[in-house]
Amino acid sequence: MFIMTLLPAGVKLGLAFALILLLNRVKLHLGACLLLGAAALGFMMELPPEKVLLGIVYGIIEPQSLSLVVIVAVILVLSRLMGDAGQLDRIVSSFSSVVHSVKLTTVVMPALIGLLPMPGGALFSAPMVETAGKDANLKPEMKTAINYWFRHLWEYWWPMYPGVVLAVSLLGLEAWRFMLVQFPLTLVSLASGIFFLIRPLSLPKTGHPENPVPAGHWGDFLREVRPILAIVLAIPLVGLINLVPGANLPPLTSVFLGLGLCLVWVVRINRIPPRQIFRAAFNRSVPPMILLIIGIMAFKALLVESQAVSALQAEMARYGIPPLLVIMLMPMLTGFITGIAVGFVGASFPLVVPLIAGKTGFDFLSHASLAYAFGYMGMMLSPVHLCLLVSKDYYQASLLKSYRHLLGPAATVLAVVLVLFGITRLFY
Repeated sequence: MFIMTLLPAGVKLGLAFALILLLNRVKLHLGACLLLGAAALGFMMELPPEKVLLGIVYGIIEPQSLSLVVIVAVILVLSRLMGDAGQLDRIVSSFSSVVHSVKLTTVVMPALIGLLPMPGGALFSAPMVETAGKDANLKPEMKTAINYWFRHLWEYWWPMYPGVVLAVSLLGLEAWRFMLVQFPLTLVSLASGIFFLIRPLSLPKTGHPENPVPAGHWGDFLREVRPILAIVLAIPLVGLINLVPGANLPPLTSVFLGLGLCLVWVVRINRIPPRQIFRAAFNRSVPPMILLIIGIMAFKALLVESQAVSALQAEMARYGIPPLLVIMLMPMLTGFITGIAVGFVGASFPLVVPLIAGKTGFDFLSHASLAYAFGYMGMMLSPVHLCLLVSKDYYQASLLKSYRHLLGPAATVLAVVLVLFGITRLFY
């Protein structure tokens, strides 16, 4: 225990992550690895055993955690029903019949679902990517990287994401200004993903050679994606309801409403019998995913309970690290630790904003964008990012091997961001 007292918080966090990755390497379920990693972090941060236990329990039973469990379970059931009913095949086939490009289809499917700010939404697009590339013999790790990367093209600026809303609030900006300066990052992310993940693939030009589809129309595709559009439309609908004086619906209401509408619509148009719904609900893929959610939320709860992130922030300030490095590294480290945009924005921006408060106009925006971009890439490379983990589990891929495909696009985005930021320095 005395040795733990001497170790910096950054080292303790590193040891906790190393333990998680090591246990996962020896085939222990990642949810269990996260639970053990959470306990180890609590002990290293010198919390008494009862606080470690209570922190884990409260992290699991809090409303957000239980909501995530329900949401992910519904997504699994919904994707299973859409797959069994052939609707996922019809979505991919109808799109392929219009664009005649498997490569484009593998990009568009996760990007389409990426417009939906739902936790674990990559689980929704995973079967679509698998369907689109089923004739290409893609390795599980490549499918994981494609589904994960293109699922996250929009969260740099898309105003339906809580991380974007929180960033705008903490920065004290008008939303459109932040969205305008962040939008180019979506284009950079798209281009880097295509270059590193899609360009090298040897994919057939059109859909499935053994089952060619006739030339179609956009109406066929739109008809098949109507249940998904119901989720998209539910988000602004709930937002409008919340504008009514006295209305204060919980943050995940729109996701629950959208998924409920989608589920009813899928069951109705595909005429799915109750016994098939029951089989999908009790499919063996559901419990491991629930354990994964429990592990993630327990680990995040211990991060809060142990004050590990705030201790890390204090250490960086104490060691006299230059402000610009703090602006870049603090969001990135926090994003890597928490694996969620709200996490890195909420934990790091209260430290970043005072460092850039004296700047004005585009100078302020460029620093804010730099912080968000680095935090975002930390989040994208985080081993506790829910979408990465559910994609990895869905395709039964190796987490470490999946990282190999993500490093190129991530490094490119950061390099471009640094170049753009350097250009802005020429004018200030």
